[in-house]
Amino acid sequence: MADKNRLARLLEVLCEGIYEKDHVMALSLLAAVAGEGVFLLGPPGVGKSMVARRLKMAFEGGRSFEYLMSRFSTPDEIFGPVSISALKDEGSYRRLTEGYLPTADVVFLDEIWKAGPSIQNALLTVLNEKVYLNGKEEMHLPLKLVMAASNELPAQGENLDALWDRFLVRCLVGGIEDKHQFNLMISGSSRTETVVPAELQLSEKELSVWSGGIDAVSVPDAVFAFVHVFRSKMAVANAAIVENGDKPFYVSDRRWKKLMHLWRTAAFLNGFSELHLADTLLLQDCVWDEPSQMETLEKLQIEALVETFEEQAGMPLLRERLAALREEQATAFPAQVEFKVVRAFFYQVQSVVAGRMVLIYITEYEALKLGEPAAFVLVTDRKKTGAQLLRKYEKSRYPNVRPEDLLLVERTDAGLQVNGKSYALVQAEQDADVQVAGRGEEPDVALHAGEMSRRLLAEAEEMAKKLSRWEQEETVYAKTHLFLDEARRRDLQNVFRRIRADVSSLQIDCQELNHATGKQ
Repeated sequence: MADKNRLARLLEVLCEGIYEKDHVMALSLLAAVAGEGVFLLGPPGVGKSMVARRLKMAFEGGRSFEYLMSRFSTPDEIFGPVSISALKDEGSYRRLTEGYLPTADVVFLDEIWKAGPSIQNALLTVLNEKVYLNGKEEMHLPLKLVMAASNELPAQGENLDALWDRFLVRCLVGGIEDKHQFNLMISGSSRTETVVPAELQLSEKELSVWSGGIDAVSVPDAVFAFVHVFRSKMAVANAAIVENGDKPFYVSDRRWKKLMHLWRTAAFLNGFSELHLADTLLLQDCVWDEPSQMETLEKLQIEALVETFEEQAGMPLLRERLAALREEQATAFPAQVEFKVVRAFFYQVQSVVAGRMVLIYITEYEALKLGEPAAFVLVTDRKKTGAQLLRKYEKSRYPNVRPEDLLLVERTDAGLQVNGKSYALVQAEQDADVQVAGRGEEPDVALHAGEMSRRLLAEAEEMAKKLSRWEQEETVYAKTHLFLDEARRRDLQNVFRRIRADVSSLQIDCQELNHATGKQ
């Protein structure tokens, strides 16, 4: 198993004097150990090449190759000149590769998209198989990392998709934002070299041993479940994205395989032999094709993790059983409930929007059917009621509503459900005798319902404890994770914040039903 403390110290040394690039350096080291490529997107002069120069020092005897591409660049400048003597004496077309890309451990290619087709094609096998065909000789390269950089994304229609797909890790690199860090940078020494102690450097033998350990890292079912949930959510998001004329997400099967290997590498280097769901947060540094996708990507990741944790804990099944018992209760003991009519045409919904009155048209509520959710939108009625109105969604009426803003509304006996959460309608005042009419006539049914509701409440409490333990485990793991930055840790906090809210809502529903059945 890798020595996590040693790797943490190595990263500290590599980042000395390079400000606000810790996460980029950490991801680059992770990619190098995993054998993946890194792409840095950012303007000139923000330290992109410095990261690559430092990274070569992480490896024992590490050698680097750096080149600024242009449309006039030739393969000779990247892979080495053709050997004239070999061509003349042996009739063999072979390059003199010493000092060029084929003999380097860390390669930095600036303005990568300006490279010509002959260089791009050669780079495909270099990036994917770490192999370069030198004449008839197949060279297996000592390459650890190819880092490419540009201030622009690959242009559409120039056959750059295959090369772009080879760079698994993708980072935005900008200037220094913190004033104190900026002051240190402009007032510090212009020397950027640092010395990495030999005991911190990674050897070829060590990396070879680690390779076997990384492949042995186990993948729990929860991680596979997350992958499928995320892919499903991405497909739904893509449908809306395409409809809006924007560029959809695309993750090839090859990239999914590489992603899994990257996650396993991260777990191994953090000292674990099994993946955590927190490792999957690295996905956000690998899947985007344009910076504009990052906000949506973060949202999809959080939603997928919430759904995965809850499914693995059995929350959806518990919700279904609770709904079934409610329906059974409604059938056995039909509620004599009348809703209060507000302003002649509406029912009032309780607590959908804090501090605001929320109304729904009586006709639209009555049109809803139990168990059949329909799409609604929440709009402000400034002219008549001044309240928020739940209105049935029609695209022609609300053309500017985004798909993610739609609400799934379902009718219930006590009111309605909005996106799976129950909300009561304000009831008209009734006599107590009317409200409990018909109760107590089925003692066996009431006894069964009471027992089942107590079981559901107990199961909800056990599920809450399980998720709490899971939260503690994942949070502790993420807190000292070598390759997660604060933004990703906050994402994980948001995941469990939402889960705690869902758990609390479910427990309240179970308690309410238990209380109701206890009175029957």
